[in-house]
Amino acid sequence: MSGGGGAFLDLTRLTAAQAAKVLLEGQATLTGLRSSGARRLSVQEDAQNWYISGIEGAEAGNLTLEYAVSGKPAQTVISNPNSSTLVARQWAASTLEFLQSEADLNAGEIRRLGGAFGLVTPQTSLIVLDTVQDYVRYEINPPVELEAEYKKLRQDGAAQVALKKRDHSQYVLGLLENYKDWWKTDFPKGKAPPLEEDKKSASNRAVSVPEMASPAPAPMVSQDAPAPSAAAGSPAEVRATGSAAKPAGGSSGPQLSIALKKWTPDAPYIKRMQNTKTADLYRVYLDERPSYLESTAFFIDVADLMLERGLTKEGLRVLSNLAELKLENRAVLRILGYRYLQAKRPDLAVPVLEEVVLLAPYEPQSYRDLGLAYAQSGQDQKAIETLYEVVSREWDPRFAEVELIALNELNGIVGRSRVALNTRFMDSKLLAKLPLDVRVALTWDADNTDIDLWITDPNGEKVFYSHPLSYQGGRISKDMTGGYGPEEFTLKTAKKGKYRVEVDYYGNTQQIVAGAVTVQAKLITGFGLKAQKEETLTLRLADKKENVLVGEFEVK
Repeated sequence: MSGGGGAFLDLTRLTAAQAAKVLLEGQATLTGLRSSGARRLSVQEDAQNWYISGIEGAEAGNLTLEYAVSGKPAQTVISNPNSSTLVARQWAASTLEFLQSEADLNAGEIRRLGGAFGLVTPQTSLIVLDTVQDYVRYEINPPVELEAEYKKLRQDGAAQVALKKRDHSQYVLGLLENYKDWWKTDFPKGKAPPLEEDKKSASNRAVSVPEMASPAPAPMVSQDAPAPSAAAGSPAEVRATGSAAKPAGGSSGPQLSIALKKWTPDAPYIKRMQNTKTADLYRVYLDERPSYLESTAFFIDVADLMLERGLTKEGLRVLSNLAELKLENRAVLRILGYRYLQAKRPDLAVPVLEEVVLLAPYEPQSYRDLGLAYAQSGQDQKAIETLYEVVSREWDPRFAEVELIALNELNGIVGRSRVALNTRFMDSKLLAKLPLDVRVALTWDADNTDIDLWITDPNGEKVFYSHPLSYQGGRISKDMTGGYGPEEFTLKTAKKGKYRVEVDYYGNTQQIVAGAVTVQAKLITGFGLKAQKEETLTLRLADKKENVLVGEFEVK
């Protein structure tokens, strides 16, 4: 029976006269089905028959069919319908066909039915079952001769899973305790003693970066004030301001002036568009587009320029091309999600990043991105539950200590949320209020890529992977050399002066989808407090060994 009321005519089994009669006079249409002794009834039909199956209860009952013939209602009651174990597989196939009409909403039930009855589904179509261990791995019921071994392996596996889960929980608790020890330490804020030059930096990663002009002091803005945007032809930097209600230490909050260095591509189409009047920008985009239909960089660059010029509707429309280019490419979808967030449209970013989770559930970055998007959209409860996926699961070693970064973000959301959040799903020992004056987070879209976050403080001391703790207490998280990040800089109580934020692109071992690595740098003040503010910049690093000045901020 079609959910939309349609009918199927099999012209290979009906004569032309029979088909014409059905079309002209109508046929019996099943409108209702109920049983006093069976549940989960399922129907398949052709032009002449209904095939009804269901799960029989403890006692046999009646089956009532309600239908209409040429619009006239009728009813048939079948007493004690036939029962047989051979019907089970047919029932499962029929039920799967119905569930597939809303596959996203029924994914769990589809997976369970496919596994229980050995049916092909989107989740099981490529599974090869050679050994009993394969049946255990995919939770598929085995043949009768393997049942005993299957049950024993399931029991042993459950015990091992419980043990690994306990060990992982202790590991995360240990990370948090070490972080708390750092947070509780009062670091000096005077002039730091001279440091010996880091050997690795001097030999392998030495770079020369031009000085960035110091930003003029910017007036403080209220929390609800709109973020300033750069106008066409303005200098290549974006200014913003922010202040925390009070610093982590508990006194009046620091005032911060932030200058983010705007990344400017040098592609020919961008030079043309920069010289185009805003009113004509979309027409020029349409003119250039046929030459760049397969270029993700083209759509990113053009969308950035349009958003910068205030053409929000057009910029978002251009961004939507990314989803059409590589529907199954998680890297492109991540870039699209990041751009939507940067454009202050978390409502558009959330469904994109939900799709990334489906494509890459084995990468913690998928859940972290989605959790932060939920938070930006005001869905704090969903945000902390999604971030806890990162905290509670064991990941590939290349994502070392990502659990602590996600836990800090989870606790930050709990600390600043204006409503009480339900945290009963997680270990209460992991809850901790650890606000910060300054936090900088760096992520990138390319796997197996080594990008480093560098922070230089007012003492001239650079904090990075081989010098992870500064004299005044600035802390860098564990170096991520083979994943997507994140890398995190945290500072509980900030010393007055200028801080320099740089990213160092050390290299990658894979083909880059967008022609360059897309990097997202997020600077947060008053982290974990209700007055938290943040500024985000998304930029691309085109060459290996490249060092880019992201921006500066000044604590006053």
